[in-house]
Amino acid sequence: MNIEKSPSVKWKFLILPLIAVTLISVLPQLNLWIKRGVQWNGAYATLHGDEFLYSAYLNALIDNRPRRNDPFMGTDLANRPLPETTFSIQLVPAVALSSVARLLRLSSSKTFVALTVISGWLAAISLFWLLLSMTRNSLLAGTGVLFVLCLGTIAAKQGLLGLLLDRDLLIFGLPFLRRYQPAASFFLFFVFVTLVWRALTTESNRFAWLQRALAGLALVLLIFSYLYLWTAALAWLVCLAVLSILIGSPTTRVRSIRVFITIGVMAATALVLYGYLVSHRSHTLDSAQTLINTHQPDLFRIPEIVGLVVVVGLLLAWRKGKVELGSPTVLFCAAFALLPLVVFNQQIITGRSMQPYHFEGFIANYAALVGVFILVTIIWTPIPKRALVWIAGLCFLWGLIEVDLPIRAYSAADIVKDEAVPALRRLNELGKQSGVLRQTIVFSPRSEIMLTLPTWAPQGTLLAIGSLDFGSISQAERRELFYSYLYFSNVDAKGLHELFDGKTDDSFLKYYVRSAIFGHERALPSLSQNFRPIEPNEIQQAINEFEDYTRAFSLEEAKRTRYTYLITRADSEGDLSRIDHWYERGPVEQVGKYKLYVVNLRSESGR
Repeated sequence: MNIEKSPSVKWKFLILPLIAVTLISVLPQLNLWIKRGVQWNGAYATLHGDEFLYSAYLNALIDNRPRRNDPFMGTDLANRPLPETTFSIQLVPAVALSSVARLLRLSSSKTFVALTVISGWLAAISLFWLLLSMTRNSLLAGTGVLFVLCLGTIAAKQGLLGLLLDRDLLIFGLPFLRRYQPAASFFLFFVFVTLVWRALTTESNRFAWLQRALAGLALVLLIFSYLYLWTAALAWLVCLAVLSILIGSPTTRVRSIRVFITIGVMAATALVLYGYLVSHRSHTLDSAQTLINTHQPDLFRIPEIVGLVVVVGLLLAWRKGKVELGSPTVLFCAAFALLPLVVFNQQIITGRSMQPYHFEGFIANYAALVGVFILVTIIWTPIPKRALVWIAGLCFLWGLIEVDLPIRAYSAADIVKDEAVPALRRLNELGKQSGVLRQTIVFSPRSEIMLTLPTWAPQGTLLAIGSLDFGSISQAERRELFYSYLYFSNVDAKGLHELFDGKTDDSFLKYYVRSAIFGHERALPSLSQNFRPIEPNEIQQAINEFEDYTRAFSLEEAKRTRYTYLITRADSEGDLSRIDHWYERGPVEQVGKYKLYVVNLRSESGR
């Protein structure tokens, strides 16, 4: 196919993929807007179950709270120093987003709404730039954008495919859109790869040096953005370096060495600071992130299988004389194909593995698909325009199908969260009336309130859902807080048993009951290669433990989990007898569909 030289011609085929990705990205939010209409209070539509952690942290930074904070407990507001966590170390996207939000006076939630669109644009543009640079054909590049971004969930064996295979699902929709990780920095991976390509293929030494420096900067930004993106970028670079030395042409080897030295020096400098921050991480972080010690290989994930097929395809194309084995296109394609094998098996050497499904869902799947697409452009030349249109159309259709899953999964809960926003905004006002944020705790028997409150207000929550991840409590403390939450929600041993059996309309508590009591690694098989399911006798032991906790609940325990505000649904407050036993409810303020109480712990003499 002819090489296109006009910039306007080169980029014109980006427009339709950009429109398609934008539409797919905003469908869940459009669904929420349509259902809420003029009553929409500003809540974002959930795309992934973990997003509430990131929106809470972002809200804390918008409030000018320190980098190391816990928005779910508010312990930083009590001048209690906190250790480093993944949130405080991976600071680039959070600081960038919070700075823009303060400048434009946006809430954390509305920043997420905007990020959905912007991250889709950035992903499409960066991927188009890479594919255009490699294929020199804008129609191919535009088709590749939809192929890679829309089929990423299939390559991760999540979404609809995971549902059909009856596996534990961690990802609905399109994984690269999860906010703000990896959405805010996802595009940087492809920017990095494109800059390396330009550095290796340009004839100008001055231009090549600039591309090398920019590629190094992109990797530095990735290091402080998202663990799974920068380690994947580094793995890809190592694959490219080895391939360039082994099979690259003499010119490619020389240029490669210059690229690897420049990027390596910049990355090594950044990793010194990164290592310092990691050395000061929370002692609970390894547990929260399911870091395990293992040298066991992990060889049969879909991205690895796809990558192997690409490598075999390249070798067959070479034998048939369709490609030069040491050409930059083949080297880059092979590096993409080998990346999954490296990231899923680095533990053979390092002895450490941490939630490898993040590689599977957020980058290795996309890298493998880029490899597939480049291989197809090599062995199928020229590709008929009609075929490209059909491929693009089918990929877009699949993207629409995938994005329907988070709408179905989270839409009802998102409506409940949006209805609660006026009450949460009122809490935000109360928290800032004195001009100084203070640590206070809020309780609500509705888990949706506990999930979304830190996204809107500075107060902590009794449930402390994310505090293990933010390094302020241990797993044992997390379990005790969950017992306290169940106690004040008037749940008994039978109710806890029903939670374990999934007999509840609360989709969050179906999962959280296992995670809070036994830990993430016992609740989700995908988090670890050494998954150990929760046994029935362990569940019964937990129920017995909760019964003992309920019977022994005392004033001292009530003081330990003291809260200041109570939020209930105005039309269905439920049984508040245990709350009234230990607390006095003050004057009630109804805000929207919720009642907001200031509560005071009854004195010991009053018992």
